[in-house]
Amino acid sequence: MKNILIIAVVVMCTQLAHAAIELKKVKGGNSYTITISESVGFGDFAKFQAVVDEVNKKKLTLHMNAIQLDVHGGEPSVARAIGKIIRKNKFNTFVSPNNNCVSACIYLAISGVRRMIYGEILVHRFALVNNKLTDEQITQIIAEHLKEANSYILEMGGSIKLIEAINFTPNWAIRKLSRDEVNHWGIFGSEHAEDEILFRRSAKLAGVTPLDFNFAYVKYLEICKNQEYSFKELSTRCTINKILKSKSIGNTKTLLAQ
Repeated sequence: MKNILIIAVVVMCTQLAHAAIELKKVKGGNSYTITISESVGFGDFAKFQAVVDEVNKKKLTLHMNAIQLDVHGGEPSVARAIGKIIRKNKFNTFVSPNNNCVSACIYLAISGVRRMIYGEILVHRFALVNNKLTDEQITQIIAEHLKEANSYILEMGGSIKLIEAINFTPNWAIRKLSRDEVNHWGIFGSEHAEDEILFRRSAKLAGVTPLDFNFAYVKYLEICKNQEYSFKELSTRCTINKILKSKSIGNTKTLLAQ
């Protein structure tokens, strides 16, 4: 229970909420980044789709291929719709250690093929803001939401425990997930197939075998994870650079054996 925080107000009227969705050029480089902040609301699906269409049409390079998130809640169905665009385009998701991912944001966070979630994750049940619903309508809406939301989480690679954490936390409270829960419930990490493909491509770029690349990745994990944590470069790209640098000064196999 220590992770359950009692709060006075957890949800703003989502019909009035709108996210700030921005496409910005990364300072000092030729790549871009897409950020989603504030609260996701109706109309944000079209806004996000328009930004993605611009990226694809102009063939822009996204820094770390990532969507940056600092979302404080909003409409769950819109978050899931945006999440499906993220997964369809095989984008990564990133939450800075200085940012939070609250409520409906979880549906965005888990949609990335590579989920670099370093900030805090806070979850709870969604809230109904329509005061004129009948008991029967409330029951039907919640049942439909649960069916859609639970299916989405599993489709995106989230665990049953994540579903339980959301569904068992009342909408007047909020649960802060521990680092261990984030790491083991499918919130932080990569999709299996995409991870394998990324590592094999990285090995090819580094000019080593997939096995040697794995050894190097483990060797440089602490250094390269810090690069990723700081949103400077993917840990795999950092590993490639370390291997290429080692090739310029000596034998790669000797270095990997150190």
